[in-house]
Amino acid sequence: MAIITITKIIKNMFERSRKISFVKKEESKNIFTLISAREMVEKRPLAIISAHYDSISASISYKFQVVIFFIYRLIVFFYAVIAVVFSAIFLLDYFRIIALSNFFIILITFTSIGGVFLSIPIVYLVFIDRPSSGSIDNASGVAISLELAKIFNKNPLEKTDVLILWPGAEEWGLKGSRRFCKLHFKNLNEKYDLDKSFNINIDMVGTYIGLSDKSGFIIKNKLNQNLNDIFEESAKQLNIPLELFNKVIRPKSDYKNFLKYAKKLKSKFQVCYFHSSRDSKYIHSLRDSPEKCSIENLNGCLNICHHALRTIDLNV
Repeated sequence: MAIITITKIIKNMFERSRKISFVKKEESKNIFTLISAREMVEKRPLAIISAHYDSISASISYKFQVVIFFIYRLIVFFYAVIAVVFSAIFLLDYFRIIALSNFFIILITFTSIGGVFLSIPIVYLVFIDRPSSGSIDNASGVAISLELAKIFNKNPLEKTDVLILWPGAEEWGLKGSRRFCKLHFKNLNEKYDLDKSFNINIDMVGTYIGLSDKSGFIIKNKLNQNLNDIFEESAKQLNIPLELFNKVIRPKSDYKNFLKYAKKLKSKFQVCYFHSSRDSKYIHSLRDSPEKCSIENLNGCLNICHHALRTIDLNV
């Protein structure tokens, strides 16, 4: 603990030392385009359509990855507690308050060795990958958002600007959308009425069209106030199957960063999240193949989004 603290202090003390890194620098880019409304009024609404373009492949199934990472987090928490306890023991020994027995030395040694062996599955998961086309996750969302860009570029909304964002590094902690929000959300708040703005996050449209609705174990919290109602009504009018699903813990995706920054600004900004949750068994592997992305479902999601956006725009 002391070594880590001293290292961080020294590293951040000088400008040149801050640039030193012992790990490979991550590289990713956000791509976005803005399609202005026909009526350029001040503080108009903004529709942000997001679909991450990066993918990932791994040696084990996604569901097993979730279990592994949960266990890994428990291990990290355990070692954090152990590090604090052992640091306190070493300090007590250093100041001769207590004598560090052989038992503690053996315990520290075996605990450290155990941590290395417990980390091996994580290393295998992260660094040993297998080919994956990334079709469901998330070529599907990219394809739909590209088609929406074509439609609105040819025939823009009347009163609502459309910003289409393809964030990178979603698979590595939503870093692309976090960076976008950090750089642009304050300016967007100055230019647009965020209380009437929203994000449509298209992340996975595969064997069916899924839309996240509620989360929670006992008390079910809706993802938004009324945005899902509009999308559900659009699906009904177009006679397109749409499944609303609930999760105890809502899946992570780029919409979370939009909600986080909207909360900081105390706005009523809403999000909706397209996610074919049951298709998670295919993703990050060779099973995530193009034939599982039904053309009917891709076109269905495209038409639902287009119809809902037109409906929202008419009621601004």
